[in-house]
Amino acid sequence: MQTLKNILDAELDRLISIQHFQEPAVGVSSGFKYLDRAINGFRPQHLYLLSAAPESGKTAFLLNLLLSITVKKKNPAKALFYSLDISAAEVAQRLLSCNSGVTMEHVFYGTTKSEVIEKLYIDVDEIKDLSNNLFIEDYPSCSIETIRAQLTELKAQNQLPSIVVIDNINRIAVESDPTPESDDYGVIPASLIEQLKKIAIDFNIPLLISPETSPLDPDVETDRMPRLYVLRQKNFNLHLIDVVMFLLMPNYYAVPTGEDDINPGHVSRAGYPLPKGFSEMHLRIPLNRCGPITTVYFTANMECQLVYEDGV
Repeated sequence: MQTLKNILDAELDRLISIQHFQEPAVGVSSGFKYLDRAINGFRPQHLYLLSAAPESGKTAFLLNLLLSITVKKKNPAKALFYSLDISAAEVAQRLLSCNSGVTMEHVFYGTTKSEVIEKLYIDVDEIKDLSNNLFIEDYPSCSIETIRAQLTELKAQNQLPSIVVIDNINRIAVESDPTPESDDYGVIPASLIEQLKKIAIDFNIPLLISPETSPLDPDVETDRMPRLYVLRQKNFNLHLIDVVMFLLMPNYYAVPTGEDDINPGHVSRAGYPLPKGFSEMHLRIPLNRCGPITTVYFTANMECQLVYEDGV
């Protein structure tokens, strides 16, 4: 329970922080100015959910967020990333592409161009010290018990991360809960969100989780847009989640950028053509206990996995 005075003092601190474009008064800065304005950073004991359909840029967005938190911003923080969909090697490859601007094709398959190799070496050398800020766990059948044990060990070593990110929670094994009797991959065990929220509280950290979600009835929901009621139907206890974010790519969901737009997804909100390999990203926030219901806009260069915040 808080007094109105305490709440108002916190709000004034937040407004002063926004005025000076500094990091949030409370919580870990995302490194993205407008995202920080929307959620006031990632706060301890809070549970954040980022939902997106498969192949719609979710992992690329998360890796940009982690790179920003641990390397790029003024005051880097430690982070722990559970990559349950892709290997740690692929995480490193994507981060290398994102940070250097070298295309994923060159990073994945190699290149004979000496200037590209030199650029990669220089890039790794520049961030090698700060790269210790990011811990990566890629065991595909991770469990709640494993996560707790690892955080307990890190805390004992005084290495507890400032934020934990889990991609993809559909793969988390919950021993106390039987597998749902459903062929729908998006349905999660009923107790999973409760246990994840408890981890955030017990370790006093912000926890960002990312499920893979799809429409309940693709024949009816032809736009495939993620919706809150879909999460409810898939056992997500929304009353335990502090912020829900939906990541949308207009060209993936066929979201028009204007009434006369005949080529949705290839023209930016500002009206200029997007280069090959580029796409808009809309981060919609329909549930937010930390700020307003809003949308934050990004532009993504998927050829090198780089996401830019759009201030338009």
